[in-house]
Amino acid sequence: MPSFSRRLVPAGLAAVLAATSVLGAAPALSQTSASATAPASVPLIPGADYDASVPSVAQALGYDSGARISRAADVRRYFEALRAAAPDRVAMGDYATTHEGRPVFWAAVGSAANIARLDQIKANSRALADARVTSPERARAIIADQPVIVWLMYSVHGDEISPADAAMAAARHLLASRDPAVQQWLANTVVVFVPTQNPDGRERFLNSNASGFGTEPNPDPLSAERDQLWPGGRFNHDLFDLNRDWFIQTQPETRGQAAAVRDWRPQVLVDAHEMGTDETFFFPPEAQPLNPWIYPATLESRELIGRNTARRFDQNGIPYFNRQVFDAFYPGYGDGWPGYLGAISMTYEQGSARGLAARRSSGEILTYRDTVRNHFVASLSTIEAASANHDRLLNNFYAYGADGVSGRGAYVLSRSAWDPGEADRLAGLLVASGVEVGKAEAGFSACGKSYPAGSYVVNLSQPQRRMAEVLLAKDVAVPAAFLAEQERRRARGLGDEIYDVTAWSLPLMFNTPADRCASAPVVNVTAATTDRVIPRGIADVDAAYGFLVAPGFGASQLMASALRQGVAMRTMDKPFTHAGRRWPAGTLVIPRAGNPADLTAKMTSWAATTGAEVVGAAESWNSDGPSFGSGDAVAVRAPRIALAWGDPTDPTAVGATRYVLEREFGYPVTVVRTNNLADADLSAFQVIVLPQGGSYRGVLGDAGAKHLKEWVDNGGTLIGLGSATRFLTDPASDMLASRRENAAEAGDGSGASDKARVDGQLIASLADYEKQVGDSQHGPASVAGVLARADVDPDHWLSAGVAPSLNVLVGGSDIYTPLKVGEGTNVARFASADDLLMSGQLWAQNRAQLAFKPAIMATSSGRGWIIGFAQDPTTRGYLDGMKVIFANAVFRGPAHASPNW
Repeated sequence: MPSFSRRLVPAGLAAVLAATSVLGAAPALSQTSASATAPASVPLIPGADYDASVPSVAQALGYDSGARISRAADVRRYFEALRAAAPDRVAMGDYATTHEGRPVFWAAVGSAANIARLDQIKANSRALADARVTSPERARAIIADQPVIVWLMYSVHGDEISPADAAMAAARHLLASRDPAVQQWLANTVVVFVPTQNPDGRERFLNSNASGFGTEPNPDPLSAERDQLWPGGRFNHDLFDLNRDWFIQTQPETRGQAAAVRDWRPQVLVDAHEMGTDETFFFPPEAQPLNPWIYPATLESRELIGRNTARRFDQNGIPYFNRQVFDAFYPGYGDGWPGYLGAISMTYEQGSARGLAARRSSGEILTYRDTVRNHFVASLSTIEAASANHDRLLNNFYAYGADGVSGRGAYVLSRSAWDPGEADRLAGLLVASGVEVGKAEAGFSACGKSYPAGSYVVNLSQPQRRMAEVLLAKDVAVPAAFLAEQERRRARGLGDEIYDVTAWSLPLMFNTPADRCASAPVVNVTAATTDRVIPRGIADVDAAYGFLVAPGFGASQLMASALRQGVAMRTMDKPFTHAGRRWPAGTLVIPRAGNPADLTAKMTSWAATTGAEVVGAAESWNSDGPSFGSGDAVAVRAPRIALAWGDPTDPTAVGATRYVLEREFGYPVTVVRTNNLADADLSAFQVIVLPQGGSYRGVLGDAGAKHLKEWVDNGGTLIGLGSATRFLTDPASDMLASRRENAAEAGDGSGASDKARVDGQLIASLADYEKQVGDSQHGPASVAGVLARADVDPDHWLSAGVAPSLNVLVGGSDIYTPLKVGEGTNVARFASADDLLMSGQLWAQNRAQLAFKPAIMATSSGRGWIIGFAQDPTTRGYLDGMKVIFANAVFRGPAHASPNW
């Protein structure tokens, strides 16, 4: 790779415009954020010698690399131009279609010989990944003729714009450069580009950028072209952060690319991002903490590649940093999840111009061309390092799978008595992460226990042992030295350095029992598939009275579908015995009388698609408990749901809540801009959900709070999620009598007050808790994200069909005082300090103060209900164990209201 000197960019805008080749023509808003006509192709590496038969970006798109921010469609158009120019050295394919209908694609670049045998190369890579079927001798023979697969992913966040343009420049360099070194790279590697992982978000950013653009780029931090309106371009259409979706795979972009990565099994993978404008460039080694399940050779190879990138950056005068800010602990990132498939996976981060030019706080001007060039250099240096270390990388890849096969033991996933279908959902999700899962064909013994047929077994003697361990372990320990440093920082009043959540155990999040056994059970199993629903038939399908549906996630889906189609039903608030079987609270009763003639066909279809357990009832007689015609059998009606949208909501929180309701439960919502809730006629809605976010008080004001309270009193159900509960507990809103606590001192505690926050209090025992709720009379440290146990009040309708305890993802610093008798119900309260923490790192002060505090609160108000979740149950769409109680709030809440409209 030729070297070139760093260009010091002056602060003057005229120099910026000259450097970026942006002229003063009128903006062509329909095509790009600026109408700039570049001179004949100016290479990002001066002096590079290119084959003219391979088109440059300027020739294909009309502007030079870095002179404009390319539209997603233009990025694809350019790669198609490269394929047309070099069809023997470029292959392309789609792996997903976004919610807005845009294809997401990969483009493989290599030598003609390698592109001609791509299927064999992929098969060889999969063979190297499994030492059970590939002997060391066979592995050596494969490696001798196998290129390293380098998977380069760009712009997963839509407003992280430069990586996609860098991808085009890098692909062209590989195909057009006459440098003999590049030809050697292509002999040793196949490079797979994923140029735009999030085209929907990119287009949202570009539309915002174009709407604020004037006659020339404005680098001011406050300029409209760089100031994104809510929700910004970072997220995909569903407002998900795709970089945190890899093991839960809720979005089509992630599901498609995860499947493609499992198919190709790359040895090197880069996820190219942008960060704050004042930053330079980051590449590994990463910051602490490092996940202990990372394969040691992976860390060594990351440093090896990083040292090569540092050498190239030094040659070109590009500043960088590593071992700071970005850790490698959470396995759900784009650079995390693939690492547990054996890839050397890495994040690259470039300080962003968020447009064509940005003024840093130092006064320097950062241009878009600078950011494109830096990612371009990083991409090429990665390919160069992969080529130079061909044998080492492939041998380590084979060793990774062999290390997995040498594992011992197994995880056994049992079916929960409260929601047995969750085990099926969890098993399918694990298979989507490449983990081998077996469904036991007979009962068996393991871990000193007996398990029934149908339990799932994850044998840890498999290539993906580390993937299984990191996703299924109850807790992944944060290194002790790192924690000691965080405590030292906290003692000095400094913030901690934890970047993301410290807990993600899938069995805990799915509320599914899981045991890790020292040895694998001896039982025949059937391989599980990626299907997350096991279709059920209907028992006693021709029963005369109607149908009973056991509660759970599948039942919530069935209920939502049935409500949409006008099917009448009731939900039982208390358990009962029918035809010799004990049914729990939350059971749905769907009679034939008053329902469509094709009810049996509908129920059969819903049982198959949701996995809900449906049983025919010959009669309505119950031998114990409430009857189907009693007041404990509450009619469920189809509610109209409004979801707050826009400021001050957190876009990802809105996206996750809407995703759970619309895509998982299949029930539509109306998104309403939050400020309109202050004075609009809300009588058409039975439910309003306020997602986690900022100051609702600041947006709605006193009049808006009063308007919402009047709507509740007339029969509405108002649900606050996470930090939105601050609005409900604010004394100025006067909706929930609970108050948010300050940091506690032992012995303090004054209960509710007329202030938005009150002194914190420690509750040392259940007796203390019961005493406090019976009496009518600066915040805690922020938590990155832990799983904490909350015990559920079994007598409240909101807990119908819910497990006796839930695992709540706790983040931030919000802790609330319990509601007192007569003020409402603490439907779920956190466990004692000794039993509270299920997984993750929780500061001792928070652990003591969170004990026995409410996780979910509910109170009746007039004819309606107010429900506050202290933590967001829909976060990232991955808390399956919390979704049933959230569905109860949304669908059963209106059933327990008495609206007068």
